[in-house]
Amino acid sequence: MLNYILLMILHLVGDFYLQSDKVARCKNARISDKCKSCDKCKDGASLNFAYIIIHSLIYVVPFLLLFFITNIKTLAIIIGTLIVSHVLVDTISCWLNKKMKATVVFLIDQAVHFAILYLIFRYADFAVISSTYETFVKVAFTVLLLIAPCSVMINKLMEDTFPGSVSVGLFDVGSIIGILERLLVVIFAYLGDLAAIAIIITVKTWARTADLKKKGFRNRYLLGTLASLVSAALVFMLYKFL
Repeated sequence: MLNYILLMILHLVGDFYLQSDKVARCKNARISDKCKSCDKCKDGASLNFAYIIIHSLIYVVPFLLLFFITNIKTLAIIIGTLIVSHVLVDTISCWLNKKMKATVVFLIDQAVHFAILYLIFRYADFAVISSTYETFVKVAFTVLLLIAPCSVMINKLMEDTFPGSVSVGLFDVGSIIGILERLLVVIFAYLGDLAAIAIIITVKTWARTADLKKKGFRNRYLLGTLASLVSAALVFMLYKFL
């Protein structure tokens, strides 16, 4: 199981932390004022295949670390499988983003990627990672999951629920607050201190008291906060399961 968690960690690094906002935007052919003089995406296009290829090639870079637990032949097969599957899955996901809610497409996309990784885990020839590193690997996976993937999912949920919403960057103030909130929720849940979680929400709500009088902001705040809490709870449950 540790090898599978390692594969998921490498996936998170490649799919979220090495994917720039530009690549994410351009592969979906999202035309905005950020494009400036660029006209590579046609109006009404569902995707930009060139950026899907670029993302897929960058995506597999972290997986080169598998060289240390497998042979070169197996690694070549894994890298080839990941590139081809990632191109196919991302192409379909970009097309579906124009047809369905982005949140649903995102969850399906990630589920398919994790399923492919599980097949690689089951059938590829890996050396077994020592159980000495079990805690480190599980914590690394949990932290990586809480930061970028949860932020991206909440962003998509907000955009689906409130059309016209501006996507929040990973290092914007609101996003950083959400990340810290999720990290603290998981830490206090691990320590069994549920009262501390309640205090976090109380302090956060108190700080936005004036803004909460605005109905539009109130709905967005409640959705964002609850989505962050639920995602943190689910990640903690996953950590306990692993």
